[in-house]
Amino acid sequence: MSSVQLKHLKKALAVFLLLAFGPLILAAGIPDSLSSSVIEPGVTHLRIVKDGPFAINVLVVDLHTQHLQLESYRPVGLVPTSQQAKRNDREGHRVIAAINADFFSYGTGWPVNNQIEGGTFVIGTPAQRSHLILDAQGMPHIQRTSFDGWIRTARGKSFPISGVNDAHRDSALILHNSFSDTATSSVGSGTPISLRLLNAPASIGDTLRMQIVASGGLSLAQISPGDAALWIGKFSAMRLAGETMQVGDTVLIYLGFHPMIRHALTALGGVGMIVADGKPVSDSVNLGEKTNITFLTARHPRTFVGFDRDTTRLFLCVVDGRQPSSLGMNFREMADFLLSIGVWNAVNFDGGGSTTMVVQGKIVNSPSDKTGERPVANTLQLIKLTPTKAKGEIP
Repeated sequence: MSSVQLKHLKKALAVFLLLAFGPLILAAGIPDSLSSSVIEPGVTHLRIVKDGPFAINVLVVDLHTQHLQLESYRPVGLVPTSQQAKRNDREGHRVIAAINADFFSYGTGWPVNNQIEGGTFVIGTPAQRSHLILDAQGMPHIQRTSFDGWIRTARGKSFPISGVNDAHRDSALILHNSFSDTATSSVGSGTPISLRLLNAPASIGDTLRMQIVASGGLSLAQISPGDAALWIGKFSAMRLAGETMQVGDTVLIYLGFHPMIRHALTALGGVGMIVADGKPVSDSVNLGEKTNITFLTARHPRTFVGFDRDTTRLFLCVVDGRQPSSLGMNFREMADFLLSIGVWNAVNFDGGGSTTMVVQGKIVNSPSDKTGERPVANTLQLIKLTPTKAKGEIP
């Protein structure tokens, strides 16, 4: 193809993008190549190659489309993104797409930041980092936040809860729920008490009424939905909390975020905001999330998520890296790209060998590990909900 023909092709692609997405494609330069396909009503898959070289996959999700919702998913341990999508796929609940999400510990198999699945904390942690949070109306929020919780005993004493399913510390109260598993750290001496929910299941930010039903000798890996266990550290302040609670007592428990976001249905953490209110986030701001300058300025495979100014579209993005065909991006390059397609706020998820996008059951990017797709701790999934037929119903 001659240079003149290539120039005309690029112009044609630019016109197509403007017609298809309007304000999404701005004056950031014409991509070297682009393909676009509608995989579901309200969901468009873009494959973009830009100078760098950068090979980028983007899913553009219309948040007003009926029967579509975004969910976090947490398996037990570390499981590849494609397998997580397969495990969560079922009749009436089809996984249209999935991307890897939070950073994680190889030692525990747990994500390092907060996660909410279906309105319940999978893990709550005091680490204050950037999170994607979707509320009960499906409205996305991206902000730096941390877990916040407390318990009030029948005797009117209040004590802070340090986390949910988080690592045990002698100076902490840790609540365990049905997401707790054998990978949960049990380091440190402490006493567990068993709790049972008394009121209807509440959303994040509401107060739970629970009854103490047992003390000691509990398995933290076999907790039924509606039940919980409070692990009490051995330090004197924590022992005081235990001494004010007895079997049969009713206690009040609050689980939420600081700053507060009420009725969060889905939450996943990352490290660093890329764009905030339509502007690139400076490296100096992101260094406050316990990272380092090399992580921010070096090119790596990246997974990142954002939404537009009027919160009508969500963008799930991966850029390949560590390969001749795509070098990966640093934070500034991600910001420039996101701003060019109309993203107003965006958060960075785990990258490197974890970066994976699955669309309709197939991996559409090129993971950088020589062994292929990397097992990860959780995923963000795009779900299509459809009514299920009753048994014996004629279609």
